[in-house]
Amino acid sequence: MIDKFLMPNLARSHKSTAVDGSNEQRPKASNAKLTKQDAMNAIYIDYEGNMKLPPTLLGWYVDGKYMASIIEPLFETCENRYKAKGIYLEDHTKLALRLIQQSEDEGRLIVSWSEHDFLLMSKVLNPKDVERLKYVYRNAIRTARPWYRQNYGPLPEKASLDFFEDLLGFYVPDRFGLGLVGKALGLIRSQIQEGRSYGDLTNAAKDGWTTVVRHNKLDLQGMSHILEAITAGKKS
Repeated sequence: MIDKFLMPNLARSHKSTAVDGSNEQRPKASNAKLTKQDAMNAIYIDYEGNMKLPPTLLGWYVDGKYMASIIEPLFETCENRYKAKGIYLEDHTKLALRLIQQSEDEGRLIVSWSEHDFLLMSKVLNPKDVERLKYVYRNAIRTARPWYRQNYGPLPEKASLDFFEDLLGFYVPDRFGLGLVGKALGLIRSQIQEGRSYGDLTNAAKDGWTTVVRHNKLDLQGMSHILEAITAGKKS
């Protein structure tokens, strides 16, 4: 239930640049750090998509299990494909509400790397459900950044996920690394918009879908690895 979570420094909203680039009042999540138990039990979430377009995929990772749903209807043809089994189209709002309900029912926090994912989820919720999300959401960077400063001093760069993965020994193969998801989704999108189904996509586009899903899974596994290591007091 909601009262399982204490939310210090929770502000109702603040003015900032929204996901779509416009200036609007948008909800601000908690600055609270994660505990070791929080990190172990968390529902880790991560979106994939092209910039300035609605997100395509939402993945989540709980108790060592990866799950994902396609949330952009255009990509329905990519359901349950080779090397991406068990991934089906799902209504974005219904999925967001289901994850919030799981969080409340099981006493878990919803965690992402930066508030970008929090904002994407908030945009498909009504104000009451945004309030529910704020109670159970944590930004992983709010835990990672102070830990780094305490142990190593000022961060040499942005608090990026890949920086902390390298620091704490989580290996990501180059073929699933940075800068590939947007290009892969763009290629798939262009071919689907031409009227092709998954079976008609080029091999490069099919491989691109595998890359998107694998990248998403590795981001979630990496985030879990980092937060569990940090909250357990590990150093690199």
